[in-house]
Amino acid sequence: MAILWSLIVLSIVVTLYADIAMKIEVNDRLPQKEQFSWWSRNSWAVARKYGELYPDSYLPLIAKCSFLFCTALGAAFMVSTLWKSN
Repeated sequence: MAILWSLIVLSIVVTLYADIAMKIEVNDRLPQKEQFSWWSRNSWAVARKYGELYPDSYLPLIAKCSFLFCTALGAAFMVSTLWKSN
């Protein structure tokens, strides 16, 4: 159970780091009116714009896969917790 929890936390950290790194790079390249706000939660739009600006980068794919991995691990954690309680 501790390993599953550690993997969830690690995937969350990777997702957050990738989103912040992409937002910094995209905001540095965009004009002032088109920049993303820091409190915006639209990471898919940031990843899409990052993919347009840097087409050879794997960072949007890593962010998306890390998010999906985190979601799958969270679901597995919930299922295993419910299974053990019954």
